[in-house]
Amino acid sequence: MRIYDLIRLALGALFERRTRAVLTILGIVVGPLIIVAITASVQGVSDSALGLIEKDISPQDIIVVPTGKYISSYVVETLSQIPGVKVVVPFYTVAATMLTPQGPKPVTILSANLKELGVALPGLGLQNGLYPAEGSLNEVDVGYYIATPQYLGQPTYHTGQEITSCILLPDGNKKTMTFFVTGELNNYGITIGTIDINRGLLASDSLGRSIYGSEYSGAIVVASSLGYVQDIVDQIHTYLGSYVQVFTTQDEITFIQQQVSAFNLLLAIVGSASFIVAFISVLTTMITAVVERTREIGLLMSLGFTRTQVMLAFLTEATIMGIIGGGTGTILGYLGSFALTSLAFSTGGGKNAAFQIQPSISVLQLIGIFFVIVLITTVAGIVPAYRASKIEPAKALRYEV
Repeated sequence: MRIYDLIRLALGALFERRTRAVLTILGIVVGPLIIVAITASVQGVSDSALGLIEKDISPQDIIVVPTGKYISSYVVETLSQIPGVKVVVPFYTVAATMLTPQGPKPVTILSANLKELGVALPGLGLQNGLYPAEGSLNEVDVGYYIATPQYLGQPTYHTGQEITSCILLPDGNKKTMTFFVTGELNNYGITIGTIDINRGLLASDSLGRSIYGSEYSGAIVVASSLGYVQDIVDQIHTYLGSYVQVFTTQDEITFIQQQVSAFNLLLAIVGSASFIVAFISVLTTMITAVVERTREIGLLMSLGFTRTQVMLAFLTEATIMGIIGGGTGTILGYLGSFALTSLAFSTGGGKNAAFQIQPSISVLQLIGIFFVIVLITTVAGIVPAYRASKIEPAKALRYEV
């Protein structure tokens, strides 16, 4: 018997019992739909986050923050002497309150050498305007959200305007300062220490020095190459011990990859459960079909069908349901991943979000999921098909349902 004849016979049998076939196919659809949708969404989030890190911060960066309140100029000097260090960018974080028409708004001012900061944070840039002048105490750039209604509501602060702020001094007193906005920063999604630059102000290192002197809030150490990063981290731990905490770009990347691996493990569990459901659905449907079609099987054998051909006919039915269910589930899962990522994107801030999420799944992954579900449904049809092939024609023709 030709393959074409087997397929036509199988399709005819499925069409005759289309309600049961449709319900079985729907049970098969669920597995690949869930797996593809969640896999593409999780990988999309991972790729977007990793892309954001690689775009906004140098992979050679090592962020050093004190376990106490400050790090001293001695620590900065020690860091700069470690072999493989390209530059050390100490920074200050100045706690302040902006006095807005809507009331006081807390804000953090990042104060650092802006030329060196550009080396450490290549993704940090301006939408418009200029950076604060070196040595200036009253010029700032505003973070992306401060320049948009999303953070403050109207009015927002733009280049050329003034911001009156109340600065918290180390002795607990407060000082009111008026800053001139020289520029607006781009959307920058990386947090430096505890600073969200999108919601902060950027000033030259002169401002921080005028308040804190040589007591820094932290430092960004830039390695000469990726190969030096781990050695530098080890040296920092050796020289400074528990006095500081150390974070690297690779730590962030490793953390994201670990989270994705955990999700993939969860997906494997969910996928196993959904594939078991598909297996049982096909097995139940095919066993029922064999019982209901006993007389038909006897008639086919009487007309010259061999046991192998009968078995192949039933296996073809199971395979066709797997192809339809697996294909439909894979396509719907891929389309559904766009809905999931769109929901996450809108929930996370819409067009002003730090990064946009796009589903990510390879063609090989899609093909692999499709073939796994087809294989499972085909295997589920083996036992019923074998039982059908073992029916005796004479008994089958006398069988009453």
